[in-house]
Amino acid sequence: MQDDIAAALTQEVKEEVIENYLYERRLVEGQIDYVKELAEHAVQLQEKLYKRFARIYDFLHQRTFLNEFVRFLKVDVTPFIERYGKAPEYRKGVRFIKVHGFTDRGRFKKLLLESYRRLLVWNDQYKEAYEDLAQECKAVNDNLKKFENDHDLLTILNFLKDLDIEGITKKHFLGDNFTPEEMGSIETSLRFKPIRMEQFKLSPPLSLPKLNAIQRQLNALADSVYDQCGDRIKGLIK
Repeated sequence: MQDDIAAALTQEVKEEVIENYLYERRLVEGQIDYVKELAEHAVQLQEKLYKRFARIYDFLHQRTFLNEFVRFLKVDVTPFIERYGKAPEYRKGVRFIKVHGFTDRGRFKKLLLESYRRLLVWNDQYKEAYEDLAQECKAVNDNLKKFENDHDLLTILNFLKDLDIEGITKKHFLGDNFTPEEMGSIETSLRFKPIRMEQFKLSPPLSLPKLNAIQRQLNALADSVYDQCGDRIKGLIK
């Protein structure tokens, strides 16, 4: 009788340990899912930012002018230049900019300035999303360490092997992440991998100068572009 009671209590304790473990595990998994959502949002913003750079690259057209523009930005590399090749592709999903002026030259200057202003808006949004993602990745990784330290994986594995798997499944202890068929590789399944920013393939955010800081240079650049590529510019601003 006492042996039966002791066995029942032992079983109850084991089930409680497993239940607590899996409850906390699901909390961590929820945090990881949230990080993935933030990453997806950052990827979308990066794509929008690329298109704003591509629009300006299309306006400048020649590599000499493009290099001059990048020099104004004071960045080490030309942003997204490895992707830029088919200029019209950026136009899908990018709003057409309407500008007014007495001359095509004046309209082109306004077009270049407004394009840069909009680029700054998307750059700020992307930078904020990137930094939020980086902070959340660090927080999740800290929680992963704490989770692993708080739970003895070897003990958890031994408990799982001793428990009735079908009974545990019926009690929804394992949720959707663990099935009886997966128990053979449970040790691998129970371990979390740290989240690394590199896995999302995001470019580090840029600190770009404000429009008023380079407005004079952009106007001069627009003049140079128009002088050499006036006919092409007229086609872009109509």
